[in-house]
Amino acid sequence: LTKSEQMRREFVANVSHELRTPITSVRSYAETLEDEPDMPEDTRRRFLEVILNESDRMTKIVQDLLTLSRFDAGSIEFSFAEFSFEKSVRDVYNAMAMEAQAHSHNFVLQIEPGLPSIRGDRQRVEQVLINMVSNAIKYTRDGGQIEIGAGFRDGQVWCSVRDNGIGIPAEDTTKVFDRFYRVDKARSRESGGTGLGLSIVKHAAAWHRASIEAESAPDRGTRITIVFDGKGGE
Repeated sequence: LTKSEQMRREFVANVSHELRTPITSVRSYAETLEDEPDMPEDTRRRFLEVILNESDRMTKIVQDLLTLSRFDAGSIEFSFAEFSFEKSVRDVYNAMAMEAQAHSHNFVLQIEPGLPSIRGDRQRVEQVLINMVSNAIKYTRDGGQIEIGAGFRDGQVWCSVRDNGIGIPAEDTTKVFDRFYRVDKARSRESGGTGLGLSIVKHAAAWHRASIEAESAPDRGTRITIVFDGKGGE
């Protein structure tokens, strides 16, 4: 009970902190706009852009928190069916290509031939893969290397996302799936990260009876791999 209460307090403190930062920015820029009606047009547009970006970040935090709360309550809905895992991996690669290019990353896709279909909720599986790639982009300096790989072995289908980013200490690899855990808090906030993406990945993987693990080393990058048994998690 003591540990549970401590975790609850830490969670509330983290949520408060994450929301306080964008709220403070929005208020500060809005007050400046109100107090200076003769502000130059380019400055005014820049201030409005900051307000919109911070508003989007708050929305993303709230959406991720709602998703996690539904996982916790067991009230999230899944639609399980057999689908082409290869097509989903390709679709995710195509969906994330522009974001990777915006950071000048070398974005590579490698899929083994003959990848079988799996059973699961296609939309949520693709969101898991998107979160994995998005995390790699956030923690890889511009001009880096990000690879998506997928294959089949021992009756299991797997997909991994590997980068040559900032990495994390080996002893902290399990923490990347904790809520609000960040390798580099300043960089993550700057790029719009909430610190909740991989936690959502962990929960969605559990519902699909999939395993997920992270391998990493400081300044050598990170590899996150998810493995499905092909039967789904209904």
